[in-house]
Amino acid sequence: MEYLIIIGLAILLLYLFIKYVLPIIAAAAGVVALIIAGIAVAVGTFSAIKNYVVAIAKEMNFKNWTWEKGTEPAKRSYFFGPGYVQLGNTIKTAFLLNAGSGESVSHTAAVIRGGSTGVWGVCRAIGSILYKVVGYVCIYVIGSVLCVVLSLIHGSVTTVFMILVYIVFTIAWVTDRIYLLRNKIRSDCPNCHSRYLIPDFMCPECGAIHHKLVPSPYGVWHHRCNCGHKLPSTFFNGRSKLDSFCPDCGAPIVASNARPVVFQLIGGSKAGKTVYLSAFFHHFFRKIKDKGLEVTISDEYQPFFDELEHWYSGEDCPATAQLNSQMYPLLIESLNVRRQFSIYDIAGEMFDGFTADSEIQQQQFNYCDGLLFLLDPFSSGRLREERVTSGNDLADFSDMPVEDVASNFINYLIRTGHAKAHARCNIPLSVLIAKADIREVKREIGPAKIKSIFQNNPDKYETLEAARDGECRRFLVDIGLSATVENLEAQFPNIHYFPVSAMGHSADGTEYEPWGILDPVEWILSVADKELADTIIDAPATA
Repeated sequence: MEYLIIIGLAILLLYLFIKYVLPIIAAAAGVVALIIAGIAVAVGTFSAIKNYVVAIAKEMNFKNWTWEKGTEPAKRSYFFGPGYVQLGNTIKTAFLLNAGSGESVSHTAAVIRGGSTGVWGVCRAIGSILYKVVGYVCIYVIGSVLCVVLSLIHGSVTTVFMILVYIVFTIAWVTDRIYLLRNKIRSDCPNCHSRYLIPDFMCPECGAIHHKLVPSPYGVWHHRCNCGHKLPSTFFNGRSKLDSFCPDCGAPIVASNARPVVFQLIGGSKAGKTVYLSAFFHHFFRKIKDKGLEVTISDEYQPFFDELEHWYSGEDCPATAQLNSQMYPLLIESLNVRRQFSIYDIAGEMFDGFTADSEIQQQQFNYCDGLLFLLDPFSSGRLREERVTSGNDLADFSDMPVEDVASNFINYLIRTGHAKAHARCNIPLSVLIAKADIREVKREIGPAKIKSIFQNNPDKYETLEAARDGECRRFLVDIGLSATVENLEAQFPNIHYFPVSAMGHSADGTEYEPWGILDPVEWILSVADKELADTIIDAPATA
């Protein structure tokens, strides 16, 4: 009977435990499990967000960054590469930090597990497993999803800013190029004679040479040199104030913000090219200054112009020696766009038949606005024969036959690709008949003689210029230089003839008294640059 009572009480207690106590324990365990899971979710989510924020703080730097690609000595713009590199590094770092947070979860789970035994140990072990599983899920699944979402948001914001920068960059680049092209601004190298729209520029702080100082991945309005100095990268904000250099040979450029007007002077040795340059620039300076234009000459080229002025005063003028053309550049200000007016002089030996095959490439022939072919009428033909017959001294005259100079010059243009063998050259050509103050020449094509012929032959010549061309051409043919005339006219359709006296008298140590020296250049100038020509050329006198 007692056993039955004990068994009944045990059953009753078990029933009461299952009905009332066990649900409370289960509920409490559920609450504890829920709390543990919630903590794990909170810790995992917070860790994922924190990891991305830490990654941003560690990898994102809007002021200082490195870019190892390219050779330009400038800091690349953040929005042209470094921004995306930092974005990629941020994402990579965030995932690495997430992995590190997984180790933190394992450590916390081990603390929860502790070293307890019995029922309490079992409960703590269950809680530890629960925390670890939920924590790992949050860190590696939810955390990864959050990283992806945050990366997309971050990348989208970066892309929007980059697109805006690209738009501004494109507008700045196109505007800069259009301005240069529309105003025909370029840079001509005085050494290798290459031409460039935009040359190299030097940093005034450290002397580094920048090859791409334009709106580019290195900056829209400015480039920051590796030394930290900011350089303007467009024409509009002062790029042209920097020292510029040829990208090919490194020679200094006269100006990077001027429209070049280029002439090439050709002639045989002792034909009078340097004498002509001395007289021309002396009077050209005076004329453009009288027109109210400002003229500047760079320090590097001032000595060359000083020499020309000394020779103009009567000093002995040496022959041109160098085969590579010598540039005589000057800058004409006070115009809508400044001009770089240049004449290239080259030794007559360049076209003597022996050095005509020189490997020196005269690139200026590709872009010169006009050719000045100066011929000495006493270098060959009847006038020279008469001088030889009469025993007169020929020391002051060229000993290179002008027909050979013309032939070798044309062959050189064709051989080097500056002209085509089966097509005429469109470069305007002024033929300058030098030493026209000498009696044998002046009596035939002197200014007074040509004017008289024009006035007395109104049916033959419509203009004074036509009379000048016709009589000069006739004169060259009459003295036996018809081959030269035919050769030049066959190659150059746009050709005019000019009698020129650069010295105005025999070489006696006195100042030059030139005439006719500006006319050959002014004619070509009226074709090449109308604005400049209208500014400096005098209007023709009316009857």
